[in-house]
Parts: sequence; C-alpha cells; structure tokens
Amino acid sequence: MRLDYRKEKFQKVSVCGILCDFSDMRIDRSTVPKERYQYEVADDDESQGNPVRVGYGIMVNFFGTLISDGPLPIGYDDVLWLYDGDFVYL
Repeated sequence: MRLDYRKEKFQKVSVCGILCDFSDMRIDRSTVPKERYQYEVADDDESQGNPVRVGYGIMVNFFGTLISDGPLPIGYDDVLWLYDGDFVYL
C-alpha cells in the first residue's frame, strides 16, 4: 500500500547536504507534485536502522521515502550509496 503525499507528515532530513522530507512509509508517486523529486531508501541487510542506499525504487530492505526540491546525486548505476554522515535527521 502506498500513501498520499498530501496527507502524510514528514520529518526533515539532510541527504548528502540536500534538505529532504522523509517518511518511513511508501508514498504514491501520483500524489507528489511534479516539481519535486521522489526517492526510496534501503536499510542495511541486518535491518539495524541504518540507511545505506537511495534509489528510484527499493524492493528489498525498504527504509523510507525521500521527497526533495532538487535532484540527489544518484550514480550511474541509479543508486546513491550512503556513508556515515550522509543521512542526517534534522
């Protein structure tokens, strides 16, 4: 099940220095304004609550959804790998 962006409450996070809205739920893309960017975050394989990668769609180890005003630096493999300090709750 995916939730409506307009009805959800988000927490502010910084991802590689870019301000984002974060939800630990899946958000329906059709409810997100077209000028905003949507990504999904994956947890580590041990499910310890450590976000380790960002992509356009996460099937395994889903951690949450990011919505930003600008693009994140997604790599050539369509993944942004996260390291210590890349994902910060504000």
